[in-house]
Amino acid sequence: MALLSAVVLSATASIENPSFESDWENWADTDPSAISGVAYAGSKSAKLSGSGAKMEQQVAVSSSTNYRLSAYVDGAGILGAIVAGGTHQVQTNSGAWKKLEVEFNSGNAQSVTVFGAYNGAEGRFDSFALENLGGGSSSGGSSSSSSGSSSGGGGSCTGNSNLAIVSANDDGSNDGHGPGNTIDGSLADESRWSSSGVKWITLDLGALRTVKGVNIAWYKGDQRSSFFSIDTSLNNSNWTTVFASGQSSGNNADFESYDVTDTTARYVRITGSGNSANAWNSILEVDVVGCGGSGSGSSSSSSSGGSSGNSSSSGGDLNPSLPPSSNFDLGDWYLSVPSDNDGSGTADSIKEDELNSGYQNSSYFYTAPDGGMVFRCPIAGYKTSTNTSYTRTELREMLRRGDTSIGTQGVNKNNWVFGSAPASARDAAGGVDGVLRATLAVNHVTTTGDSSQVGRVIVGQIHANDDEPLRLYYRKLPGNSKGSVYVAHEPKGGSDTWYDMIGSRSSSASNPADGIALNEKFSYEIKVVGHTLTVTISRAGKADVTQMVNMSNSGYDTSDQYHYFKAGVYNQNNTGSGSDYVQATFYALENSHTGYAD
Repeated sequence: MALLSAVVLSATASIENPSFESDWENWADTDPSAISGVAYAGSKSAKLSGSGAKMEQQVAVSSSTNYRLSAYVDGAGILGAIVAGGTHQVQTNSGAWKKLEVEFNSGNAQSVTVFGAYNGAEGRFDSFALENLGGGSSSGGSSSSSSGSSSGGGGSCTGNSNLAIVSANDDGSNDGHGPGNTIDGSLADESRWSSSGVKWITLDLGALRTVKGVNIAWYKGDQRSSFFSIDTSLNNSNWTTVFASGQSSGNNADFESYDVTDTTARYVRITGSGNSANAWNSILEVDVVGCGGSGSGSSSSSSSGGSSGNSSSSGGDLNPSLPPSSNFDLGDWYLSVPSDNDGSGTADSIKEDELNSGYQNSSYFYTAPDGGMVFRCPIAGYKTSTNTSYTRTELREMLRRGDTSIGTQGVNKNNWVFGSAPASARDAAGGVDGVLRATLAVNHVTTTGDSSQVGRVIVGQIHANDDEPLRLYYRKLPGNSKGSVYVAHEPKGGSDTWYDMIGSRSSSASNPADGIALNEKFSYEIKVVGHTLTVTISRAGKADVTQMVNMSNSGYDTSDQYHYFKAGVYNQNNTGSGSDYVQATFYALENSHTGYAD
């Protein structure tokens, strides 16, 4: 994650070229960043698609004056201001265009640096503004972190999720496998950090967070034990040991989780002292687990880390008068609907270009009164193939983004592969590993039909060539006021393994005490890194629920296996009344992959 700096240039705090209609004029940009044709206002925005992306500009301000910085963000991002060495910021991790605001007092400063930041996934920024609120002391209506300061910690937060990591650094003595490899989302052997002796790697979280744990995937983790300790710091200078005399298991090629002493920190340092075979310290990937922002004034639209931390609607930023593609970036999706307008005998497919040209259908796919994207699917309808048992109104990921010279199927630029796949497959694919995030509410489920099928709907998937590594279900039984959430993992050519996350998938389940009611918003994150599949369910005011699946023996890391995400409603009932239906409204949808930039 990289800081995206804007420094305002006029005494009246006017940001030049605030909507990027003149491309990068008045901004100094650093890749991977680009001008995007998807905009909140006008025709352009700035897109941040990976670690290191940033842009800068400068503004003169009046001293001892209150200011409000705002910008619209589509996807993930951090917005903030650096004032006399202190940082005031707010963040978001998902959602269609939403307005972020952060307030600060200029103090003795004559200029400030306002910034946005890559926040673990792709994001677009548009319509920057800096408003003069007048003189006086700081209103404190923002989150802030200042180097060396412990103010504004996240100690009261609840729940756990993977925190965004701004950067990774070491002392420069690595063997060419640098520290940035540990936060690139890949578990490939060549994507590692390696340094010999007693050596450290420092992770910058970008702001104060409550750190609760660290997940580490060790190089050759199933062949040797690594020796290490973990420390945290507020200022990258004074350190507190939170995990001492650590030793990895020596029998695990995937992530191992280490529960550390809960602390408020911006920096996390892992110090290695060799392994059971030699003096090398080698790490494939790191996740820092925790929660919270860096102050009580953090934005209600922010969420921590890589998973969607809150389930509040983006509805204030969604326009109910526009078709779904005007509220959501659907450029890398096509839509299946259970009609047959082309006379093929199978469900219609709305390809990328048509979908993004304002397509909507009042029966199956349209914009809700609150601006959400509605997916509706009855039991009766056309199916996508003769081998499919159920109807669907569902998006299928298409990384080719309308380039029909690229085929739909195969290990190619339209699909992605696991980070554990051979190098030839990773090079040929459109992306490596993946994250799908969504915020939604299930509005209706079927109430008729066989008891084994009633009330079921799939709202998210990972699909492979012929199998389904992940299906995410919501199910509410008649008579129950709340629904359950569970997942299925299907190994290549094998049988499903089921995992209950909230409540039970049983056809006779009692009302789940902690279940999700119809029309209740929640968020999910589906994440694949190498062999590890992680599904997280997030709700406002409740701890996240997480399920991890080890896919080492699932058969998907071969050179011919490809994958794509799916989202929407996949009706899992074919026995009820034909007019009975499932429906869900999505308020945020975001997909990302290592090496993929639309």
